[in-house]
Amino acid sequence: MDKVLITGANGHLGFHIVSELVRRGYRVRASVRDAQNAKKTARLKELGVEIVYADLLDRPSLVKAMQECDGLFQVAAGYKMHTADMMKDVWRPAMEGTENALRAAHAAGIKKVIYTSSVAAVGVSRDGVVKDEQHWNDEAQEFYAQCKNDAEKLAWKLAQELSLNLVTVLPGTIIGPGFYEHTPSTYIFEKIARNKIPLLLETGFSYVDVRDLAVAHVAAYENSAAAGRYIVTSETVPASRVYTIAHAAFNGIKIPTQRVPKIMIPLLPAMDWLENRLTGSLRLMTRGSVREYLSGGQQLLNTTKAARDLAWAPRPIEDSIRDTLQWIYEN
Repeated sequence: MDKVLITGANGHLGFHIVSELVRRGYRVRASVRDAQNAKKTARLKELGVEIVYADLLDRPSLVKAMQECDGLFQVAAGYKMHTADMMKDVWRPAMEGTENALRAAHAAGIKKVIYTSSVAAVGVSRDGVVKDEQHWNDEAQEFYAQCKNDAEKLAWKLAQELSLNLVTVLPGTIIGPGFYEHTPSTYIFEKIARNKIPLLLETGFSYVDVRDLAVAHVAAYENSAAAGRYIVTSETVPASRVYTIAHAAFNGIKIPTQRVPKIMIPLLPAMDWLENRLTGSLRLMTRGSVREYLSGGQQLLNTTKAARDLAWAPRPIEDSIRDTLQWIYEN
């Protein structure tokens, strides 16, 4: 079997890709930024994989980590809605990290690269048009979405320049069990589980279970005919249905009876900032995300290419939401 490197192997998606590769018999090398951190490497050690240091902003470390590898799963990224330094924490890992990883792959003679992008690089629909892999989010309003869009475009530019065999996977909002710390995508379910959301914000996101997403990544690697971009996500689920599913699974979860008044929506980023300052909670809302997702846009996404080329099909969204909440309660 091929020997493959997974960057960001201790993250939610990275760990599940590692697990799927181990299950299929690959020789797996897992890279983390702090290979000596027992908390970040404990689960990887249980899988018996080789653990190495690599940092997206340290190209020599990436070249070293890729030595003698056949394939690369470029998963590591800075996934944050807001920090004190978004350029350092999000833009640099996205842009410099992409260039460093792909140039390192070229230097190491990597045969195939599977690159994790995001449906944020496709964007929401404001005219009812269902978006597919031909669409790009060049007018993104949210900083994170801008970074994902520009980083994937850079990846394709470099792939052409360096003659790399590149396939990109564009997941929706990643949920599911098996994370050791929250992402913005899972943290909202922490708040749902603890009944910390008093008012219903009626928006909708396209979710994908991390276990199904890992399978799609490996399928893209194994299918020699796989090419281009692949939107990999499940259905778009309104917030009210998320609550209905959550309540059906755990009747202690209360469904908000009141909606956020429209007049309050522009104030949500400030309220989110205040909650972060007072409690240390993750930032989930910015002015950019309000413009991106709460100004009449919808996530309408076509996944037929992944279904056709990768034989990919997601599990029921009810299972993913239930298992996400169960993991939160147990951990």
